[in-house]
Amino acid sequence: MPYEEQYTDLTAQARLDWLRLIRSENVGPIIFQKLLSRYGSAGTALDALPDLARRGGRRRISLCTIAAAEAELEAADMIGARPLASCEAAYPRRLAALPDPPPLIYVLGDVAQLKSPTVAIIGARNASASAIRYTRQLANDLGREGLVIASGLARGIDTAAHGGALERMLEGKSGESGTVAVMAGGVDVVYPSENQALYEAIVDQGAVISEMPPHTRPQARHFPRRNRLISGLSLGVVVIEAAERSGSLITARFALEQGREVFAVPGSPMDPRCRGSNRLIRQGAVLIQTADEVVEVITPMLQQPGLWAGLSEGPQDLPQSCYSGDGFASVEAPAEALDDNESQSDRRHLTDLLGATPVGIDDLIRLSELTPALVITILLELELAGRIDRHAGNRVSIS
Repeated sequence: MPYEEQYTDLTAQARLDWLRLIRSENVGPIIFQKLLSRYGSAGTALDALPDLARRGGRRRISLCTIAAAEAELEAADMIGARPLASCEAAYPRRLAALPDPPPLIYVLGDVAQLKSPTVAIIGARNASASAIRYTRQLANDLGREGLVIASGLARGIDTAAHGGALERMLEGKSGESGTVAVMAGGVDVVYPSENQALYEAIVDQGAVISEMPPHTRPQARHFPRRNRLISGLSLGVVVIEAAERSGSLITARFALEQGREVFAVPGSPMDPRCRGSNRLIRQGAVLIQTADEVVEVITPMLQQPGLWAGLSEGPQDLPQSCYSGDGFASVEAPAEALDDNESQSDRRHLTDLLGATPVGIDDLIRLSELTPALVITILLELELAGRIDRHAGNRVSIS
């Protein structure tokens, strides 16, 4: 089945419900997916949230109001930003194929660029002059191969990566190339402000995306989420001059968790800006010096459109959100309904198995001797009540 036929555009009402659901208290991308899978639509899931949270031990849960959601969509329309849901064909393909894609993103600029194969380039904000020159050339050369360059519009390496991609586009040599800036705040909030001109050029020639509402000022907690999107968009992530404790290494970790390639450019062992990227090479990242070495690794993906898009041939491999809601039936087994009187002992038993140390959900199923559907339902209720935290590797812990 062609990619576009496996997705459906949302109606205006469904889009409003999607936005309300993801903006409601304690609902993140994973819980959003589970709710859609269980209830079939965001509207039905919204109706169920208060009771689910109550069963998990929370008397009240804050739901995003219709007025707040309408105001957010109106703000996006005012700045020309297009909202895309993860079930829609224009949504970035590889991002949609993640187990936990952002349910809704905003896009300014050329939405078509989000369908092209993409490589991320990231690195130090206080990059050396030689690294900046190298980055611009690498981005330009990768653009020559028809690759879109993703980065985060930060100072240093990000700025050089976007600039190198734009340079090729402005020379009329774009082909399928381009650049995508992933924002930590709203798509209309330029950070750092010194990159205003670069931002405007990207909006004009490329695309800017964010999962945050318009007008949102970026805060420290937003940047890891931004970094996850940079890696999720991409076939691979190139790291240039990353210190031992840097956001670039967080992005590299996300890339590994998402099954993306990680490339690193070697640097001087005397330069602290290179210690993180050099360590990535020791840990198995692909050492690269030229664009051809990146292309050599990702060419097999480019030769299989379903692979580089993050999709398989059969629709059963698409993310759950692409089956839920208007026109799609859930493919996940329905969770068990819990009666308050009959399930209190099961809830206590499962909660007793949880602690501050993250534990795998498969281990909880085995140790509790409860059915998988029952464990999933109890965890859903506890998470909506704000009593558990979710961790990488399908693990949970007590909040």
